[in-house]
Amino acid sequence: MQTLLVIKAHPQTDTSNSLAVADEFIKTYQQTHPKDQIITYDLYDPEGVPALNELTLSAWKKKKVGKPLSKEEDQLLSRHQAWLEDFIHADKYLFVNPMYNHFLPAELKQYLDLTAVAHKTFKYTSNGSVGLLQGKKAMHIQAAGDIYHEQPLKHTVRFLWQKLTKGSSNISCLLTDLGSLYLTNMLNFYGVKDISSIYVEGADKYPKKRAEILANALKNAKIEAEKF
Repeated sequence: MQTLLVIKAHPQTDTSNSLAVADEFIKTYQQTHPKDQIITYDLYDPEGVPALNELTLSAWKKKKVGKPLSKEEDQLLSRHQAWLEDFIHADKYLFVNPMYNHFLPAELKQYLDLTAVAHKTFKYTSNGSVGLLQGKKAMHIQAAGDIYHEQPLKHTVRFLWQKLTKGSSNISCLLTDLGSLYLTNMLNFYGVKDISSIYVEGADKYPKKRAEILANALKNAKIEAEKF
């Protein structure tokens, strides 16, 4: 049995294409992987992602030197630990979000900050940092009103790197989805190299094609879920 950790970073609107595609992915995954466990984190839950603020930093310092924590500090660190442990022990990840202004929702960025913990998801070495989550895999489902991905993300990243290293200035079109690039970079940092994606794009730019765009994404979700 393996564990699929679903991270939903969406305010749960009824018209969400990314959530609709994610629901189809999860339904198919359950049917084709009946023995696997699915854990879902809703980053827009009223409690929200455990905070990284002054209270968090103070609590970490106290814990490091053995000072007693207040009830509020203890509860905050307990939530941090629980969320982190679920992330570490999952075998597979499903990230679901809309594109917000060419990036990820703030809640998903905060979640990635929460999971970036030395000696837990990565470690420092004399040759640089090394990810500690090797062998895991991830799926990213993202919706956007325009079209940003006419080729797979892994090819876009490779092409972007080639352009940057050659000093090309014609790369602005590749910098319109910094969120996917950032998520991929963070997962690679953790050692997760097997990353797939489903982009639901163009529904706002081409409203007459909205149903067709969603139908194609739902079909793709079923195919990807079966082999995930």
